[in-house]
Amino acid sequence: MKKKLIRIPMSGYPITRFIPNMATLLGLSVGLTSVYHALNQDWEKAVWFVVIATVFDGMDGRLARFFNASSRFGAELDSLSDFVSFGVSPALLAYFFALNQLGRLGWGVVLFFCICSGLRLAHFNTVSIEEEMEPGSKLLQLQKKYFTGIPMPAAGVLALVPIMLYLDSDYRLPPTMYALYAVSIAGLMVAKIPTFSFKGVKIQPNQVMFLLGAIAVVVIGMMVRPWLTLPVVGGAYLATFVFSFISYRKDFS
Repeated sequence: MKKKLIRIPMSGYPITRFIPNMATLLGLSVGLTSVYHALNQDWEKAVWFVVIATVFDGMDGRLARFFNASSRFGAELDSLSDFVSFGVSPALLAYFFALNQLGRLGWGVVLFFCICSGLRLAHFNTVSIEEEMEPGSKLLQLQKKYFTGIPMPAAGVLALVPIMLYLDSDYRLPPTMYALYAVSIAGLMVAKIPTFSFKGVKIQPNQVMFLLGAIAVVVIGMMVRPWLTLPVVGGAYLATFVFSFISYRKDFS
C-alpha cells in the first residue's frame, strides 16, 4: 500500500501558520518541566508550571482561528500535549509528593490516571473525526455548550489540589486519601456526565456585573493566596456539575 506524501506548496507557508503549533509545543514543554521541579521537590514551581500549561492550552486554539491556521496536525499535536501536560505530569507530581508511600498501589493510581487521560483523548479524537453533523443541528449546539466528563486541563489542575493545600497551609493529605481523590478525578474524565463548556455559555446582560465581580475576586485571590484560591475555584467548578446536569436534561428534552 502506497503512502500518501504531504505536498508542500512551492511558495511555502506563512510563518503565522506555525504560531499555534509553537504555542502547543511551549505548553508541552512547560507541562513536562513541572516533573523536573517535582524531582527536586520544588512543589510550588512544579504546580505553577502545570497551571501555566493550561494558559498555553487555551491559547493555541484561539491563535489557530485568529491566523486561520487550523489543521488536523495541530489538533493531534494539541492532544499529545494535553496527555503529557495534564495526564502524565500531574500523575507523576502526585506520585512523587505522596503516592510513592503506597508502593505499587500508588503507582497503580498513576497508571489509572494516565489510562483514563489516554482513553478520553482517544474518544474525543475519534468522535471529532467520525461524527459529521449538520450545521445548526441540536446535537451540534449541545456539544458546543457541554463536555462529556471533565476536560483534560481541568482534571490535571484538580489532581494537584492536595499539593496546593499543602503549599498554602502545610497540611498533607494522607496518601490513601490522595489516592482515592486522584482515582475520582480520573474517573470523572471518562464519566458520561455533561459538564459546562463555558465558552458556549451565554451571559445575560443582568449577569455581567456579577461575572466581572467574581473575576475580580479570583484575580485578587490569585495575587494574595493563589494556593487557596485555586482549590476554591476547583470546588466551585465541581459544584457546577449539578447545574450542568439539570441544564442538559432541560436542553435535550
